[in-house]
Amino acid sequence: MEKIRFYSSNIGPIKENELKALKKAIQICFENNEIQEITALIHTKNNTGYLERIFETRDAKKIFNGIKIDPSVPIIKTETIKTINDDWNKKRVLIAFGLRSEELYLYDEFESVVAIIAHQWNENSVQEWAKTWGAVDILTNRTSEKYNQPDKVVQNALNDLTRSINMSTGITHPSDENLCKTYLRALNKYEYKLNPVEINSYLLSELNWQSDDVKDVVKLIDKLNSGGYFKGGDKTGLQNHIKRWKTEN
Repeated sequence: MEKIRFYSSNIGPIKENELKALKKAIQICFENNEIQEITALIHTKNNTGYLERIFETRDAKKIFNGIKIDPSVPIIKTETIKTINDDWNKKRVLIAFGLRSEELYLYDEFESVVAIIAHQWNENSVQEWAKTWGAVDILTNRTSEKYNQPDKVVQNALNDLTRSINMSTGITHPSDENLCKTYLRALNKYEYKLNPVEINSYLLSELNWQSDDVKDVVKLIDKLNSGGYFKGGDKTGLQNHIKRWKTEN
């Protein structure tokens, strides 16, 4: 089943919008009877304001132990980024309150998460995640326009890299890191645009990379784009890679 993704273009403490996020989670549960829990994810135990407004209670114990609002609705439990775990035996809807895109990518990967609703606090704090996946804004019912994909040669280079490395470890192995650096050197030398946001989106949504592994690639790209230098990677024969990528469909 494809993961369901929504977000709320909310700004600040607006109870009406917080309730809409909860109502969307409940709707998803009604449409999928395998869901066992609605998880409200917040940064720390001090960030319960969202839930205090929704449930009209300041009883922290009740908020964290779980709230049952109706027999037909799964229990609503609260987790922080320190306490949440990916429980493969559980199916849940995750409402992420106040998290940013770079954090959302991690929890989006959880096997237990059937659907994710990103309720933002600050303007545009979840837009990168929303545009990567084409998430739907629950306030406007509009689908986010996804990022443009990289140049076709860049795509082919990333596809080649994905086929060649151990995807369970990303580019942490020296030989895989060296290959990644070689490919980025080639693209940079022959002046192919390396847009970190587009590449981040492409690796995640099209090639199924893990978010932490994508960060390693983007760090190298940022270094090149800023005029920096990194050690490693082949410095010769780079044109052969470009020629190969140009001929691939």
